[in-house]
Amino acid sequence: MSKSRLTQFKHETDQDKELQTVIKFVKEGWPKVATKNWSRELKQYYKSQSDLHTNEGLLFINDKIVVPNSLRQQMLTLIHEGHFGMEKCKQRAREIMYWPGINRDIETIVSHCEICEKFRRSNTKEPLQPHSAPDRPFEKIGVDIMEFGNLNYLVVMDYYSKWIEVSELVNKTATEVINVLKETFSRYGIPNFVVSDNIPFNSHVYIDFAKTWDFEYKFSSPHHHQSNGQAERGVGIVKTIMRKEKEDNKNHFVGLMEYRNTPISGLDLSPAQLMFSRRLRTKLPVTNKLLNSEVVNNVKGLLTKRQQIQKQFHDRSAKSLSRLNPGDNVRMQNMKNKTWEPAQVISIDKDLRSYTVKSESGKILKRNRKYLIKSHGELNERSDYSMSDNDNSMPDNLIRSTNGPIQNKCITMNDTNVTTTRSGRICHKPRYLNDYV
Repeated sequence: MSKSRLTQFKHETDQDKELQTVIKFVKEGWPKVATKNWSRELKQYYKSQSDLHTNEGLLFINDKIVVPNSLRQQMLTLIHEGHFGMEKCKQRAREIMYWPGINRDIETIVSHCEICEKFRRSNTKEPLQPHSAPDRPFEKIGVDIMEFGNLNYLVVMDYYSKWIEVSELVNKTATEVINVLKETFSRYGIPNFVVSDNIPFNSHVYIDFAKTWDFEYKFSSPHHHQSNGQAERGVGIVKTIMRKEKEDNKNHFVGLMEYRNTPISGLDLSPAQLMFSRRLRTKLPVTNKLLNSEVVNNVKGLLTKRQQIQKQFHDRSAKSLSRLNPGDNVRMQNMKNKTWEPAQVISIDKDLRSYTVKSESGKILKRNRKYLIKSHGELNERSDYSMSDNDNSMPDNLIRSTNGPIQNKCITMNDTNVTTTRSGRICHKPRYLNDYV
């Protein structure tokens, strides 16, 4: 300890009435019983009386200096100067200094540190919430768009049979996606439930299509592909097939056919058997008897058991996160650099893990609980911002309710030829209109 620091501690210890009382008891002896009018801190010192001693007017507990009240905030700042975590700071402090409640004070300063909040680790995964197993083929499907070889494809995967449909898309507009879905539905019937990502499925054109064709829809949380895990799994399977068939100078249709005819792990039944109650005839030799139709029973029970096994393994390292409430100040994880940015909770979705939040720049975003942490800071809104096409964001007045379409009309600026939405997003014309004046 430097001379100036030693002088500072001596002076502040002399001015601290609580410590002067303790020093007096250390020198003259402690009462046999603590009195009721003693402060909580004085009672803490009483419990540790055998470890207390003085030296040059300073109070020590074993080899650790007791910090006077006026210097504690300064010491806390120095303890956390390197922005280490809560336990590291406690370990560092326990080696050299003491005051009653030091652990609690360290927890407070670390948990309120904005820099530590910004750069804290990602949340741990939460316990799995499997979709309920459907009763029949094509009752519930997952839909997603994938890109491979500079081409876009719509991947549809059935939750019941794991049957996969792959269709090439001319473009990724809602109209193109709807046309492909109509063609798919004409073959297998209209599903009761469709799970998809947001863009372009959250457009009012798609929502009107769902209403007209009488099926329910659910959008997964942006950046949280697990909530549309079935379709994401389908995309992974299709990409693997396409890569290998491309390497073998073949198209993907044979690989897709073999996938549909291969038994699913844990079920011992192929997607074709679950979808059509029969095997598909392929290039491999097979007897006519094996190609005959055979109704499969208790598939829902098998699917449920399979989900339970998957959940059991997944949840071994999972941890539930506390529920957030509307109005809570939070930090939202930036998916590009993994830092945490200020935001505020606006509402909670029905599944209790998806939240609508307002960012510091005023954007309205949907985020899974995994990408939110409770914050002790306050949201300071900035009005000067530009919106990214990848943010899946909506301005305040465009938060879609489950009972109505999105109201998002384009406004043409008087001083330019650029068309923008109310939120500031630029509306680009489709490429095919470039040939028209």
